[in-house]
Amino acid sequence: MKYTIAVPVYNDENTIKACLDSIINQTIGTEKLEVICVNDGSTDKSPEILEEYSAAYNFIKVLHQENSGSPSAPRNRAIEAATGDFIFFIDGDDYFGLEAFERMEEKIIAYNPDIVVGKYVGVNRGVPTAIFTRNPDNFQFVGSNALYSIGAVKLFRVEMLLKHNIRFPEHYSLGEDQPFMVKAYAYSSSIALVKDYPVYYATNHLTVGREQLTKQTIKGKSYMHAMTDSLNIIRDLELPIEKKLIVYYQYVHRILHVELRSIIERSFLMEDKVYIFNALKTLIKEHNFLEFYGYFNNRQKLLLRIIEQGELEDLINFWYAESHPGNMQVFHGLVYPKSEKAYELAKAESLSFHRANKMQAVVTRISKGAEGVVLEGYNYHSHVDAEDEKLFLKLINREDKRTTSIEMVKGPKNNEAPVPIQSDMLQQQVSTFHAVIPFTMLSWLNTSDGVIDLHVVSRIEDYNITARVVGEVLENQKIKGVLKEKRNSIVVAESYNTKHGNLSFKLHLTNKPKPKQLTKQQRMKNKIRRIIQS
Repeated sequence: MKYTIAVPVYNDENTIKACLDSIINQTIGTEKLEVICVNDGSTDKSPEILEEYSAAYNFIKVLHQENSGSPSAPRNRAIEAATGDFIFFIDGDDYFGLEAFERMEEKIIAYNPDIVVGKYVGVNRGVPTAIFTRNPDNFQFVGSNALYSIGAVKLFRVEMLLKHNIRFPEHYSLGEDQPFMVKAYAYSSSIALVKDYPVYYATNHLTVGREQLTKQTIKGKSYMHAMTDSLNIIRDLELPIEKKLIVYYQYVHRILHVELRSIIERSFLMEDKVYIFNALKTLIKEHNFLEFYGYFNNRQKLLLRIIEQGELEDLINFWYAESHPGNMQVFHGLVYPKSEKAYELAKAESLSFHRANKMQAVVTRISKGAEGVVLEGYNYHSHVDAEDEKLFLKLINREDKRTTSIEMVKGPKNNEAPVPIQSDMLQQQVSTFHAVIPFTMLSWLNTSDGVIDLHVVSRIEDYNITARVVGEVLENQKIKGVLKEKRNSIVVAESYNTKHGNLSFKLHLTNKPKPKQLTKQQRMKNKIRRIIQS
């Protein structure tokens, strides 16, 4: 097995030695390596450094060319010149872990993949990790999240690249990895991962003085090149239609979660944001997104509909509303965004967001009332405006599943004693509540097991959501109450938190102690005491 390492070099005099040294010192041995350094018109001392290494090591080749403006042309030239079975593209300011190729070769021997992705380590920057945490050591591209690792700093089977004419686009310098990776992933037999060793160190050399392309001001037209080319490549893939539609879905899924976020949150000029939005509108229609529309969840479907039928302002309104509680409303039992265009489009297609909404109910105080156990606390919804909700406390016997419920009351039991609320909840739309669990109800729920779990049910029109009650109270509080219908019986409710932090009660039913029988002499003394006191 032989490995070609392609190194595009442009003004990397401060870093290229560390890069090449990390290759020279590979534990796999240099006899398995071929290094092709393509000097892309450097104006610093990089060419001289490359020639020094080439003279010292016969497996290092140097090719010189005029500056092309991006790594694409040097990488393509390295593909054409490669004699290895696999090729790895490394940037001139990055470097390898010393066992990188030994570890990647183990995956090739074990799985025979077309692509090997090694664990990344970021130096003064972030790196993608999701591909390593959500996939097995060897997996198929279709149905995976591989497109969230879109950079080309990976190991590729050269035969695959040549057979399917997989090359980097040379007419732009931002996002040029995307169309290359989309095509390589789509045609790959499988993708193997090295999860347990730092194969690749991706650097941001803050002292070098070069501004990263991703940090520079970007024009709308430049931003669209990669998406346009990638979608066109998918359209032209020689694959069965079912597989092609899934590739479409996976790439547009990335656009909705990565590129769309950048459009909204990055500091583009307003004109560029409008250009990108309108270009996306044209693109999704051109590639007939309805053919793979069914693969998306409701949020993604709504985003596509807003792009298709709305304006940039509609997208921004929906996007930012999502991060605020109370941004959704209930209509006929379904949950829709409040922002005008999103509401109109979601309602028209019944794109309900009820699964996105989460509720939490917390009890922060327990006390004894005249009729039963008093619970006080608060609840909140992650998305839904719950101003008109009705709350119910559901009690379930853990052993026999005997269940009952009572309506809760908004606000504290005593207005002079506010319900304590954690300070980190202040950004939520919090509602306080209280409920009284009658002693007779606890008696009815009691069994030999005597464990009662508590749930809060929120009802907004025809929409119901249930949450287990979280306990933020002192554990092992014992509330005792005498049963009216059984004057000699006492019910004891003892609070405790489960291992998940949820509130439950242990119930005990005991007999009221009988009064002590007094002697004749004690009765006489008590009588005399009463006469004196009167």
